Amino acid sequence: MDIHKHRRIILKVLKIAVGSCLAIAIAELFCLQFAASAGIITLLTVQDTRKGTIQLTLDRLMSFLLSIVLIFICFHATSRLGWINYGSYIFLMVIGCYYFEWENAVSVNAVMGTHYLMSPDYSLGFALSELFLVLIGTGVALAMNWKMPSSLKMIRQDMNRIEDGMQQMLREISQYLAGDKNGEDVWFDLDILETDIHNGLDRAQEQAYNTMAEEDRYYVEYMEMRLQQCVMLQTLRERVQKIRELPSQAEPVSRYLEELADYVHEKNVPDEQIEKLRQIFEQMKKEPLPESRDEFENRAVLYHVLMDLEEFLFVKQRFAESAFRRPV
Repeated sequence: MDIHKHRRIILKVLKIAVGSCLAIAIAELFCLQFAASAGIITLLTVQDTRKGTIQLTLDRLMSFLLSIVLIFICFHATSRLGWINYGSYIFLMVIGCYYFEWENAVSVNAVMGTHYLMSPDYSLGFALSELFLVLIGTGVALAMNWKMPSSLKMIRQDMNRIEDGMQQMLREISQYLAGDKNGEDVWFDLDILETDIHNGLDRAQEQAYNTMAEEDRYYVEYMEMRLQQCVMLQTLRERVQKIRELPSQAEPVSRYLEELADYVHEKNVPDEQIEKLRQIFEQMKKEPLPESRDEFENRAVLYHVLMDLEEFLFVKQRFAESAFRRPV
């Protein structure tokens, strides 16, 4: 577990502890029954991200209305049979919460049902007291998670590391097609690169869910774009493994990959690189036909390598057009 995750866990624990105590203190200040439940609600509502906390708060408030109706039906409108009433309420409440996708609100609603079981008061005042417990518990949770630490610095570091890895990948594959590099190094580095991208995507999603700012969606889209490209590099790996003997046409492809590595950076729009790749396609079409079956198969694989590179560039082109050419 890295330092960032340790800090995030410690911060969440502190928020839960402080928030739960604060919620109970506020509930007691207003002399609410079952004041301790406000602390439990805070504990269950604090999530890893601000967006998650807001969504759970909304779910709790909406499910509260459902629970009040079910409590009236199961406890007040029927015979008072104690735990049988409570069991009926739990059955209907859980079904309702799962139907409306409020699963995370089940525990709080179950606790509220025990309040009515222990104190069979069906007055408006008691219902409002229960509502205030929910409002205090969720409100404190929202306050605890309203200001979240930014991960932008780490995300930028992830992006630099991923771009360095992409450049290294393309250069190693270039060297491999030139016959100058052992393939095992390329395959090992690709696995490391994919892990770095997944880690960067997790951080970018966390940042976007914490700020809920449109500009932070950019980093999620960037990581998703790089993940697509990494998958294509893995496909490229499988292609070059099938080349039993490098044909002479591999040499211009190797040079192209070496040059392409310089344009992997974030802001590049690969229009020029796509045009150069098309020129290589045209040049290959002018080459003499293969003289043997092996040469034909090797050149066919090399042609598929060029097609993979074209899709690799199209992915970046689509991302760049969306991110950099969007009207202000």
